[in-house]
Amino acid sequence: MLFRIHEVNGHRFVAKFFRQPTFCAFCKEFLWGFGKQGYRCSVCQTAVHKRCHNKLLGKCTGSSAHSEATVYLRERFKVDVPHRFRPHQFMSPTFCDHCGAMLYGFFKQELKCEGTS
Repeated sequence: MLFRIHEVNGHRFVAKFFRQPTFCAFCKEFLWGFGKQGYRCSVCQTAVHKRCHNKLLGKCTGSSAHSEATVYLRERFKVDVPHRFRPHQFMSPTFCDHCGAMLYGFFKQELKCEGTS
């Protein structure tokens, strides 16, 4: 199957039909409509509206992890603070800040980083 790929800041966006409630990583609005409502990065899974994909400023997290600059800074400062994910039970409908997907379930639906509020 051949897909048209839109490359922006290392992201490789492909048009996608979202089967579950999803929010745009750029404008934070709901992705809605018939057919393919937006784009999803095939590398980091970020979801955005078709109108927002060119406005995205952040680089793809999957594309910069091993870049020359990242490796240099990690080696120079010896600082690598990883995320500390723990099971968490959300009390209201919650959406992932990274990909926009709805976190669903009744008990400890997903993992949450201890460093975020």
